[in-house]
Amino acid sequence: MELGWLGPILAVTVLPLRRVPVVLALKPLLGQMRRKGDVLFLSWFGPLGAAALYYATLSFQEVRAEEVWVVGSLFICASLIAHGLTAAPFARLYGRHARE
Repeated sequence: MELGWLGPILAVTVLPLRRVPVVLALKPLLGQMRRKGDVLFLSWFGPLGAAALYYATLSFQEVRAEEVWVVGSLFICASLIAHGLTAAPFARLYGRHARE
C-alpha cells in the first residue's frame, strides 16, 4: 500500500488534532492543572508510540490489515519527528511561562 502525498497531509492534520482538543475539553477534570499552557503542553507531548505500534502490529497479524500497519507506522514516525523537533523550543517556552 502506498499513501503518496496523502500520508504527509494525513500526518500534519491528525497529529495536532488527535489529543489536544480532547485534553482541552477534559480540562475541568484535571485537578490542579488549570492553566491553558499546562494543558496544551500535556496534550502535545503525551505518549503515542507504544500503543500505536502494538495495535498496528496486532491488526496486521490478526486480520492482515496492511493499511493499519502503514498508517500506524506513518503516525509513529511523524510523531517522533514532530515531537523531537518541538521538544526543546516548547520546553523553553513552557518554562518561561511557568515562571511568570
